[in-house]
Amino acid sequence: MEVGTVVWVKGLKLRFRLRRGARVSRGQLLKVRVSDVRLVLRVVDFEPVVLLSPSEVARLSKRVEEGREVVVLDRDVRLYDTAVGVVVVEVGEDGVPRGPSCAPPLFSAVETLDEDDLRDLNLDGGDLRIGYLRVGHAATDAVVSLRGDRVIPHHVLVSGVTGSGKSNFGKVLAYAVMSVEEPRYSLVLFDCESEYFLGGSLGSLGLAHLPQAEERLFYVSSSVDEASRVRVTFEFNGATVARSILAHPLEVDVRRLHPLDFIMTGEFSAPQEELLWLAWRTFGDDWLPTLLDMPSSALYSRLRKMVHRNTINTVKRKLRHMLGDGHIFKEGCETDLLRAAVSAVARGKVVLFDIPHASEGEEKLLSVAVARRIFRAYERLKKRAPEEWERLPYVLIAVEEAHRYLSKDALTQHGEVRENIFSVISKRGRKYKVGAMYITQMPGDLMEPVIRQALTKVILPLPTRPDYLKVIQYSPYLEDAEDEIKTLDRGEALIVSPASGLRFAVPVKIFLFEDLARAELARELRLRASARAGARRRVRDEVWAV
Repeated sequence: MEVGTVVWVKGLKLRFRLRRGARVSRGQLLKVRVSDVRLVLRVVDFEPVVLLSPSEVARLSKRVEEGREVVVLDRDVRLYDTAVGVVVVEVGEDGVPRGPSCAPPLFSAVETLDEDDLRDLNLDGGDLRIGYLRVGHAATDAVVSLRGDRVIPHHVLVSGVTGSGKSNFGKVLAYAVMSVEEPRYSLVLFDCESEYFLGGSLGSLGLAHLPQAEERLFYVSSSVDEASRVRVTFEFNGATVARSILAHPLEVDVRRLHPLDFIMTGEFSAPQEELLWLAWRTFGDDWLPTLLDMPSSALYSRLRKMVHRNTINTVKRKLRHMLGDGHIFKEGCETDLLRAAVSAVARGKVVLFDIPHASEGEEKLLSVAVARRIFRAYERLKKRAPEEWERLPYVLIAVEEAHRYLSKDALTQHGEVRENIFSVISKRGRKYKVGAMYITQMPGDLMEPVIRQALTKVILPLPTRPDYLKVIQYSPYLEDAEDEIKTLDRGEALIVSPASGLRFAVPVKIFLFEDLARAELARELRLRASARAGARRRVRDEVWAV
C-alpha cells in the first residue's frame, strides 16, 4: 500500500510526503522501488510542511481559538505532513539483503512492506525466536529470531530501566533455548528475585510450567535437599499438570573453592591476591578455613611474615563478606554443585540458580565461581580434545547488574586494571563457544570495549540520556534511533545483531513469556486428550473384535 511520495533526498536520508489519511509510525519499515531494487527505509522523524506566511498562521490560529471554520486556499499544496526516513538496506533481484548502494529518485512512491519483503529481509532466519516485528506500538505477524551459534559467542547486551521487560526477555530466551530440538545451546541464569522458576507473582508462569523443563532445565535452589528430581504440580484449564525437574541443592563446599574464584571477582588488590596464593600453597585444601579461622597474629607467623598484618585483616573481611552467613558456602557438603553445573551445561541444559536470599557478596562469588569453571572447562577441552569440544553446546552466561562487574570503577583501581572472569570472557570467550549476556539498566557505566564486543544488543525502554547515547555511540545502525529509544514501551525493543545477519536495527515486540507457556500447555493437553481418545478407540476395537 502506498503511503507517500519522496520529495527530498540527501545521501541515505529522505523526506516523503504522506498521503492524506495515511498513518506511519516512528521506527516503521517501508520500501521504495528503484527499477529492480527495493530500498527499505526506516522512519525516524516527522516534519510538517507549512508554506504559509506568519500573518496567515496568526489569522488561522485565531479562528481556531474562536471555534470558527479554518479555510486554507490550496491546502494540499501549502500545508501537508512529511516523514523523514533513512535507507537501511537494499534488496536486489536475488532477494538478498545488502547495504544500500543508491538513493531513491524524487517522486518515488513509498510503500508498506508485504510478506515477500519480510521474507527477503530474513528476520526469521535464526533458531532462537524472540518476538514479532513491530510497527509503532503494534506487533505484526512477522517473527524475529536470532542465530544462536553466531549470537552467543559474540555476547549479548540487554539494557532497559526497571520494569522494561528484562526478566521477560530472559525467560523468552530460556524458552527458545529449551525449544531447540537438539541441545545445541546452554543458558546459565542467576535469579535474585525468584522470577524464573514459577513466575514470581500470582498468575504468572515460569520455566517449570514448560513441558521442555523435564529434559532441559537444571534447577538449583536452597529448597532442594539433595541432588534429585523435584516434582512441581499445578492446575491449567481445569487439568492437573505435573513436572519432574532435575534439581540440585544450593550449596558449595568451601574446600572446593580456589584462590582464582576470589581473584576473578576483581575485588582483591595485588598484595591481597598474593596472600590468597600464599595461603593456598601453605595450607592446601584447608587454605580457606585456615584464613578465616586462624587469628591474624598466628597467620602472620605461619606465613613467615611475608605479608602485612593489615593485608591479612582486609582479606579476612572481604572473604567473610563474599562467603556470607554460610547458607550457600559451607563445610562438609556431600554434593559438588560447581561440577554438576558444568556437566549440565555440557548437556545443553538451561541452568537456573534460584538465589533470592543471597547477599551481594554471595551472588558475586557464586556467579564468578560458576562462570570461571565453565570457561576453564571449555578452554581446556578445546586445547586437549578439540573434537570433543566441537560437540559441546554454545553456552551463554547471564550477568545480572552487569555494571557491577564491567564498569570503569570495577575494572580499574588507582590506574591499575583489575580483570574479572566476565571481562576475560568478553575478550576471549568467542574462541571457546562461551558468551555472556550483560543485563543492566545502566549501560552508560559499562566500559566501551564491552559494549563494542557485544555484537547483539537488545535495547528495551531506556529514557536516560547518558545510557542510550553510549549504546548508540558504540553500536551500528542506531544513529537516528534516539527518539525511538526514548518512546519505547514495556516489552518493546530495538534489536541490533549483525552477527545474526540483521542488517539494521529491527523494531521488535518481545514475546510475552506467559503467552508462550500457555500455548505450550494447551498443546500438551490437546496431545494428552488425543492420546486418551486413541487408547479408548483401541480398547473398543478390541472388545468388538471379541
